[in-house]
Amino acid sequence: MISSTARDLPDHRQGVLDACIRQGMFPLMMEHLPAVDADAIKASLDMVDKADIYLGIFAYRYGYVPRDHDISITEMEYERAVERKIPRLIFLMHQDHLLRAADFETGEAAVKVEALKKRLSSERVVNFFKSPEGLRAEVINSLSQYRKSDLTAFHYISDIPRPPEAYIAHPYTLPLSKGLIGRQDELALLTEWVVKPSAEIYQARIMNIIAIGGMGKSAFTWKWFNDIAPQKMKPLAVCGKTSECERLSQSDLYRMSLSDSITA
Repeated sequence: MISSTARDLPDHRQGVLDACIRQGMFPLMMEHLPAVDADAIKASLDMVDKADIYLGIFAYRYGYVPRDHDISITEMEYERAVERKIPRLIFLMHQDHLLRAADFETGEAAVKVEALKKRLSSERVVNFFKSPEGLRAEVINSLSQYRKSDLTAFHYISDIPRPPEAYIAHPYTLPLSKGLIGRQDELALLTEWVVKPSAEIYQARIMNIIAIGGMGKSAFTWKWFNDIAPQKMKPLAVCGKTSECERLSQSDLYRMSLSDSITA
């Protein structure tokens, strides 16, 4: 809530308004009040009651003193802030500030405003300003300690999902191979497992082709299935050439369960 005398400080109040907005705060001030069926005292104190921070600006005018009261509305606002125990930021006009004659109080009001400023200086650490621009800078600096940091206000922060596990699928190049050289004993053993009932290996239900990576397990089984199996087993489901695609019996398909595995 911005509290001050209004007639002598219009430029200062506008600068303070801008300072509050720059710090992400919306100030309560008399200029923003609509026409209401209430007296000036109630309207002013209601603003203090709604405020989170009291911001007082004091120059050389004491302000309006309502009938049957001894203190001005400006001092009443400060008293209410003290009662509520909310933060009170006090800014006093420096003696080097340029002034007009109309900006000074005389008589009893001048005594009261000096007494009030003396009290403010004893109760709080105050800042002094020499111009509307200087006051604006002081308010920005003072309000910075009360500003709540919100990183999303100016920069959108999305919930970036964790990246998936790396997956590399190499193109399968075996169909382009011209042929497999060697491994004749192993090719014969694989043929016996499938088509020779008298062979000892024929009794095995599953055959594992095991070797370290890069030894040619896939090339070996590819060679046997495409080049040897069609000659040794008939009928056989061979779809490498669409014209030769035939159907295996259920028992033969079961025996053709090849497991191509790797050991480290």
